[in-house]
Amino acid sequence: METKSRRQPKGTVIIGKGAASVKIYPFTRKNGYKQNNICWYEGGRRRTRCFSDFAEAQLIAQQISVRLSNKQATGREATHRDIEILQHCEELVRPFGVALVAAVEEWAAARKSAPDISLSDAVRFYATNGPDRFPNRSTAQVANEFVTSLERKGVSDSYVSCARGHLDKFAAKVTGRISEVTVADINGYLSGLKHLSPVSKNGIRRNIVTMFSFAKKHGYIHPDRKTAAEQSEKFKEDESEISIFTPDEMQKILLAANHRILPLIAIGAFAGIRSAEIHRLDWEDIKWDRGHIEIAGRKAKTAARRLAPLTENLKAWLAPWREATGPIVKISDYSGALNDTAIKAQIPGGWRQNALRHSFISYRVAETGDVPRTALEAGNSPKMIFRHYRQVVTEDEAKEWFAIMPPEVWPPADWRLAIRSKARFVIRPKIHSK
Repeated sequence: METKSRRQPKGTVIIGKGAASVKIYPFTRKNGYKQNNICWYEGGRRRTRCFSDFAEAQLIAQQISVRLSNKQATGREATHRDIEILQHCEELVRPFGVALVAAVEEWAAARKSAPDISLSDAVRFYATNGPDRFPNRSTAQVANEFVTSLERKGVSDSYVSCARGHLDKFAAKVTGRISEVTVADINGYLSGLKHLSPVSKNGIRRNIVTMFSFAKKHGYIHPDRKTAAEQSEKFKEDESEISIFTPDEMQKILLAANHRILPLIAIGAFAGIRSAEIHRLDWEDIKWDRGHIEIAGRKAKTAARRLAPLTENLKAWLAPWREATGPIVKISDYSGALNDTAIKAQIPGGWRQNALRHSFISYRVAETGDVPRTALEAGNSPKMIFRHYRQVVTEDEAKEWFAIMPPEVWPPADWRLAIRSKARFVIRPKIHSK
């Protein structure tokens, strides 16, 4: 705001009355410059201020007089420059329909939250990286899309079912837009699963990480940063001692098994295929003449096709089923049958969890001395084999393991009667491959 220059008066100017009076003493200094001294009494003391411009002195004197008359505490009176700045700021915020005080409060709150970042930089960052730049997809929507994509890829039914169960529960707890889900949200959800072990929690975390990678690929979250799921905490898994069967124990287990569960035990022990994968295999997946068992991607836990070895002793144990077709295992709850078999075979401690797979990997590594090859056959990484599956056994023990053969009369006579009466499969004369 521009002010007109006023002529400096020659005598004393008094503004206000009584205790609120303020005097202005204009005079010219020896060097020729004009000066205007303001004098007033406040708090029992005489106070002064000096100005070169009379109009400025008069404005300040008027404010002081008003403050004294209203008995207000000492304050900072506004100069013409202060008023000009105030008017300029009001002009800046007027187009946004925001009061100047509200605008300043908003700025102060933002600067308090991020003291080292300017508000304009924060706004530019938000415009580039904020959730509004991404499609509005909730965690539930992304979870459903992700599971649907797994089904289209032909992933195994068990994997799809497991992923759906874990992610539906996650989406029910962590709601809202997936682009706004934080690391703290995911950590809080996983930590809240009190009834689960660290291994189970890490398994659920892997599903969440994979879902967030899916969201990233489809542009639902920032494409150039680690996802919140990737940054979430892993749970420390206790190092547990793995259990295997000795060759003598496996011989007893195989002889104690009935015809419904023996194929699962033999394939697990001598080919190292997971029990859940065996449950999805058909007899046609055993390539007798080629010497391997084919686990298609849709039947494998890892969704990757692989070939497991068909050893000579495994061929011998499975010989009665050479011409069989259809599912290898028809028992839905095979865990109970395995426990019963271990008790019948008088195995100390009963059935050992995952001992078939542990045994195969341990004996196979000792036999071949080739960890990468065994990892490929078992559908695992060498690192996982060293960490979770491998028990140190001798080469002689490995030879003994893969030399376990069925008795000369095989299968037992009572099996033949049971097989015929239940029409499970037809036993044909054994045909040796060339």
